[in-house]
Amino acid sequence: MNRAERPSEPPRPRRSDARGTKAVWRGHGGDEQQLEGAGRFGGLSLLGLLAVTLGALPFLTLLALVEQRWPPLEELDVAVAQGLNDLVSPHPLVVRVLEIASEAGGGATAGLVMALAVLWLLIRDQRRLAAYVAVTGLGLLVLVPLTKALVGRTRPEVLLPVVDLPTNASFPSGHAMTSLVTWGALVLVILPMVSPWHRRLLWRAAAALILVVGLTRLALGVHFVSDVLAGWALGTAWLAVTWAGFRRWLHHRHDPMTPVGLGEPPIVALRIAPRDEPALPQGARSAGWIALTGCGVVLLLVGWGLLVAGPLAETVLGRWDRQIVQAARPLRSPELTQVVSSIGKLGGLWAVVATTVVTAVLANAYRGSLRPVLFVLLAVAGEVVLYGAVSQIVGRARPDVPDLTAGLPADASFPSGHVAAATVAYGALCALLLLYGRGSWRWAVVAVVVLIVVATMASRVYLAAHYPSDTLAGLLLGLLWLAILERSLLRPPRERRLRQRVPAH
Repeated sequence: MNRAERPSEPPRPRRSDARGTKAVWRGHGGDEQQLEGAGRFGGLSLLGLLAVTLGALPFLTLLALVEQRWPPLEELDVAVAQGLNDLVSPHPLVVRVLEIASEAGGGATAGLVMALAVLWLLIRDQRRLAAYVAVTGLGLLVLVPLTKALVGRTRPEVLLPVVDLPTNASFPSGHAMTSLVTWGALVLVILPMVSPWHRRLLWRAAAALILVVGLTRLALGVHFVSDVLAGWALGTAWLAVTWAGFRRWLHHRHDPMTPVGLGEPPIVALRIAPRDEPALPQGARSAGWIALTGCGVVLLLVGWGLLVAGPLAETVLGRWDRQIVQAARPLRSPELTQVVSSIGKLGGLWAVVATTVVTAVLANAYRGSLRPVLFVLLAVAGEVVLYGAVSQIVGRARPDVPDLTAGLPADASFPSGHVAAATVAYGALCALLLLYGRGSWRWAVVAVVVLIVVATMASRVYLAAHYPSDTLAGLLLGLLWLAILERSLLRPPRERRLRQRVPAH
């Protein structure tokens, strides 16, 4: 009997391996993979349904209790709101820290995180996963204001409010829901790209951040306990809905499901840094060179600062510094001051942080390497260290003119931290564009960056926060530090020599 006439053998069960994996049937034409995918999909779909139920039921229960003004819950809400507010109101620094931590669940932060995640995935050609993140984020824009409008609960009334109460309704907490959905969706996207140990770390970090955001809303006196709990519950339900829908979408399109663990979206193999190049080109040698040259920058600027604040103070340079600051004083007007203050914010904390994050994420997406990410992060972090060292050693007093700023250290005029921060944050973007980008549009970006830095320098002098020489020192600090990092990380000498030896094709 030839092979074609032989009766087909029944599929045989395959034994489970040593790790305890369930036995599957070995069939023909990919039946085994389909059975595994179907079983995994069914189990995870049930878990998704359970997550939706566990999120929706507490929210509906809290909604009913709030609508009925259940006395035990109402007493708890009022007591916690007033007690925490009394605890933090005497400490302005604590209030400021709480406000900053609360921004991790703010709409601006969520919009930036979601938009960057979508762009990163689109650049990596992960359109379906980008759609999952986009739909999850866009749902917040509808769900949060809709539920607030339907319930219409007033904000807490405390004796000593530490912040201005938002004008919208209190139930549920938008920050609590936004933080859970934003960071939860981001963790679900990242989990398949990292090792099991890092997955546990990511879950714990995300849970801690979400918990902190909820607690800050209570401590600032802008939400009740039931508001925060309802925000977490509704956020869990929405995240479970989008997660389950995304899995069903992939299963319907017969895409392979990657068995990466509980609660992780099934996506194709995706790496954060697919390009196999070390972040530090020469390891410890690169780190040592960067640290050594950074010390050299500090010594150079400290020498300049001590000369400007000491022997050169009564020379032409010193008089020129003071005259320019005095000349800017008659130009002040409320309208111009508002414009100049807005320009100065381009070198402030939030603008620098946002620019750094955007540049690092997009550079990693395009380059597929951690080296440009390290370049951007070291540029900004190193500038903070260098500026702090130089300003503390020099200790130059600020201009003897009423300044239009508040909260600046009196003896930290040299160099300008705003100018240095703007130089490294926007300069790092220019360096990456010129090295990896193509097209003449790059020079338009460079021109805009130059205008931003020059405008920042002028704004610091107009506001009487710095002398002109301070702004020039900040510019020099930023340029020198960027040049060191660009040479050490982006174009190290050894790699340049190797590229020059490779013949052109």
